[in-house]
Amino acid sequence: MVAPVLSLERVTKYFGTKRAVHEISLTVFAGDRVALLGENGSGKSTLLAIASGVIDGDSGMVVRPASVGYAPEKPDIPDHLMVSEWLDVVASLQGVRSPEVEGLGVEALLGRRIAALSTGQRQRVSLCAALLGSPALLVLDEPTNGLDAETRNVVVRRLRSSTVLLATHDVELVRQVEARILHLRAGQFTAVEAPARA
Repeated sequence: MVAPVLSLERVTKYFGTKRAVHEISLTVFAGDRVALLGENGSGKSTLLAIASGVIDGDSGMVVRPASVGYAPEKPDIPDHLMVSEWLDVVASLQGVRSPEVEGLGVEALLGRRIAALSTGQRQRVSLCAALLGSPALLVLDEPTNGLDAETRNVVVRRLRSSTVLLATHDVELVRQVEARILHLRAGQFTAVEAPARA
């Protein structure tokens, strides 16, 4: 039997008295692409943060791979760093000798400070950091936000050959990467759809 890349079992998370995620169970195998769909506040970002290891659930069990590439919806990158410095930090954490930045248009940004980047540029840097070292699992929150068409196509190609858990409102992206769809409402799964074919 093939072991899953990611396994969540009855995971629950509260923020104060607000229940963000309630007894979620999810299994992702190598090569799977899973898309979380739901309204704002449905628990998608919280679930991704738990899956990536950024935060812990209050109860339940999570088994994740040693290497996870995580790109949140709003990248929290230190503004004082240069792009090259940030990518060097992430590469070091991932055990990568030198960052590979081809394909996402980040090469021209390496000498700029994070604080000077536009929303789309910051998104490209965040995605580049998530992809460093070809992690076993990509966890991406709204990965196409602010991207131009060319960069978006690069991201789609990369996702089609990766194991991915993502949250998005971009239904076309879900179709293009042929993701299995999980609908989330009030922190619980309400429906499952088979992958849509591109």
